Amino acid sequence: MKINKIIIATVCVLILALGYWLLSPLWRNTRLNEEAPIIDTGTATVSTTDTTVAQKDTVVSPATVITKASGVFKGFDKLHNGTGTVNLISNSKETYIRFESDFSVTNGPDLYVGFGKDGKYIESAELARLKGNQGSQNYLVPSTVDLSQYNEVWIWCKAFSVPFARA
Repeated sequence: MKINKIIIATVCVLILALGYWLLSPLWRNTRLNEEAPIIDTGTATVSTTDTTVAQKDTVVSPATVITKASGVFKGFDKLHNGTGTVNLISNSKETYIRFESDFSVTNGPDLYVGFGKDGKYIESAELARLKGNQGSQNYLVPSTVDLSQYNEVWIWCKAFSVPFARA
């Protein structure tokens, strides 16, 4: 009898913990305000008669950032909704997915940023866990990713294999 009460109490605690994990994102928001990425062009090296000195005060023109593509997030239904602007930006060295300050998506328990093509999410093209469900944020696209293979950016819930938004 006593063991049954312990088992029931343990099961109830586990159910409550799981319920909180699943539902708490619905009332919690994480807002970010990341600056647009700028590539550090490094330090200039100046040779003197005997020594090479790295100078950190050298004025170097910033890298030019080019917007390669742009889109607007749309949700899938009332529960899985997203809005805001996303840009694919690049400079001479790196490419980023940038969510602008108007970005917002319904929060979820296990959200990731990735690529898709023609309405289909491609799990192998996942970039990173979503940093926050609101505000500007940047995601580095690895140089090994062939961007010509994709035409969409997705917010995807891995825990339940459910789409939240795509642009």
